[in-house]
Amino acid sequence: MEAHVGHALVAHQGCWAIRSLTFRDNDGRREQLMDAGAAARIVAAMEAHVRYPDVVTQGCAAIAKQGCAAIANLAAGGSDGRREQLMDAGAAARIVAAMEVHVGDADVALNGCSAIGKLAFSSTYSEKLFRAGAAKRIVAAMEAHVGDADVAEEGCTAIANLAAGGSDGRREQLMDAGAAARIVAAMEAHVRYPDVVTQGCAAIA
Repeated sequence: MEAHVGHALVAHQGCWAIRSLTFRDNDGRREQLMDAGAAARIVAAMEAHVRYPDVVTQGCAAIAKQGCAAIANLAAGGSDGRREQLMDAGAAARIVAAMEVHVGDADVALNGCSAIGKLAFSSTYSEKLFRAGAAKRIVAAMEAHVGDADVAEEGCTAIANLAAGGSDGRREQLMDAGAAARIVAAMEAHVRYPDVVTQGCAAIA
């Protein structure tokens, strides 16, 4: 991935491979990948294949999807050490950029919200995620895909984690970004989905 960072297929397959290797709960495997430099390689791949809306391609959306999913899997469970490495590598900016450019892609929205939620599981990194524009991107994703229960669930989870354990300033930023309206809309649209309702209530609480 390092030698061929500009090659879209290599970037896509590399992010997909890391995602697949970290799909199951296996902190040992996650640590091995982090030690091997996986965080930097995912971030570099996503950065190299960002496109602006007027020239966006399906291939770039696929890389964004796999890159966000790989970051989410690496950030899951374990200690804050992996989250710190991912944040230091620039993961927050890349997730936010991917969600902005590919706002209409439900898979990017889902995996982006998931990645933000897992990185924000530790309040230490919530402020950096806010500065990168995470709150605005979550709200935009939930609005664009209001009918998607998975996006609704991950979006509510991300909002709950960003709001938890922080100052009222962070909560105010979420409210200003439109989080309240999106949580309510998600719970209304997916009232029969217990996971969405549960995470919506957690975000409101």
